[in-house]
Amino acid sequence: MEQYKFSIIIPAYNEEVLIVKTLSSLLEDNTLHTIELIVVCNACQDNTHTRTISFFKENELSLQQKNINFLVVETNKASKTNALNLGVSNSKSSIKVLMDADIKISGKDINTLVAELKDSHLKAISPKIKFSFNKSDFLVRQYYRVASLSFYNINHRLSNVIALSETGIKQITPLPEIIADDEYIRRQFLPSEVAVSQQCALVFTCAKNLSNLLQVLTRVERGNVQLNNLKIKKPAIYAPKGYNKPPWFCMPTFILIKLVVKIRAKIQFMLGKTKQWERDESNRIS
Repeated sequence: MEQYKFSIIIPAYNEEVLIVKTLSSLLEDNTLHTIELIVVCNACQDNTHTRTISFFKENELSLQQKNINFLVVETNKASKTNALNLGVSNSKSSIKVLMDADIKISGKDINTLVAELKDSHLKAISPKIKFSFNKSDFLVRQYYRVASLSFYNINHRLSNVIALSETGIKQITPLPEIIADDEYIRRQFLPSEVAVSQQCALVFTCAKNLSNLLQVLTRVERGNVQLNNLKIKKPAIYAPKGYNKPPWFCMPTFILIKLVVKIRAKIQFMLGKTKQWERDESNRIS
């Protein structure tokens, strides 16, 4: 019998503003127990490591009572996939939950996710996604009013929080040096081997302004182009394209942003700027 039910692995790069919020959202409902909680600080130049250690020390007694083994790993290499690989190699449970450091999800929903992974005999599963854009500006809200209704985001988005079975984790690791780690993982499985759970949800906090939205979407576009150039296969059955009745008045903004993103990504590739990690900084201001 395994010592822990599953391992949660969180790669963190300069997340001093969000890491405590993320960990608190996991633990505040007191439903997680007999698990591993691993934070991998990769090339952080802020106080991510210090704040993570402080959080664990402040909650040490509670974590011990719940048999939650916490571990903080540090690396000088600025690479999310390397951080994930380190987390996997340092974990003891056969089931791994790979989780982004800027995502809000409860312990209860993590338990539900892992239970569905096992009960449905899947290799990988993600929660359904709730886009939070009430604090975003007008153009960002227009974009997500369409994007949140895509069939891909509703039924096929394997990202942000991914629970993997023992077979699933062996199938994807070690992760290569790529930008689009979530999409890479999705492409390793047949559609019948993965799912998006309708029983639990994560909260994705959207960029607050257009500039940060363009940075995030350009990185995603670059990552997908990189995978295609590396001839990393897509799933045998493609996710259906289209949207579930998006508001028509938002479509011009959505299409224009999509076009700008494709142009930005193409220019970056032409200039050889393929490795920079663009992300939403608007939600990382303390």
